[in-house]
Amino acid sequence: MSRPQHFKAARLRLIPAAIGLGAVVALAGCSAGQVTETDTQVAAVNGGSGDLNKIAIRNATFIFPTSGARYPAGSSAPVQLVLTNEGPDDKLVQVSSPYANSATLGGITELPSRTALHATGGSAQVQQAETTADREVQITLNGFKQDIGPGVTVPVTFVFEKAGAVTVQVPIGPDHSPRAEHGSPMPGTEQHSGH
Repeated sequence: MSRPQHFKAARLRLIPAAIGLGAVVALAGCSAGQVTETDTQVAAVNGGSGDLNKIAIRNATFIFPTSGARYPAGSSAPVQLVLTNEGPDDKLVQVSSPYANSATLGGITELPSRTALHATGGSAQVQQAETTADREVQITLNGFKQDIGPGVTVPVTFVFEKAGAVTVQVPIGPDHSPRAEHGSPMPGTEQHSGH
């Protein structure tokens, strides 16, 4: 075989290899969107947060409604959140929202330095740490002026005796209860969390 024929034969052998490599790269690009981080995550509702001096409000949400997926106008909704205080002793003295006619505060409202208060929404949820059982506040917004559904955030203002006021955007939290009206899944229809 002459030298020019040898180069031509070598080039012809490289063409299928190049096409094959191109196909592998193209297919890899196509599958890149198939296994994403969000593909394996459960949707989460992030609660509202706010900071005021050394007081922090974290993961503020309304308890998911017991019937339906929204709070109708005129209804009340308990709030769940965590309040922490890294500053001087303080006290939660008022909660209000332009979306509600009033708010009620119950339980412990004192927030001494280097402590936390938990609002569990007054449900039967059990706290993980025994130390929070006696550090619980109840916060309920009463008489909503409009329907509050998923995706709606409600501005809620928390007023502290010394630190002042901070407004936090509060959404409806996730539904953690089994949905009785759907019953149990039919055989063969269970959903699996894998691919």
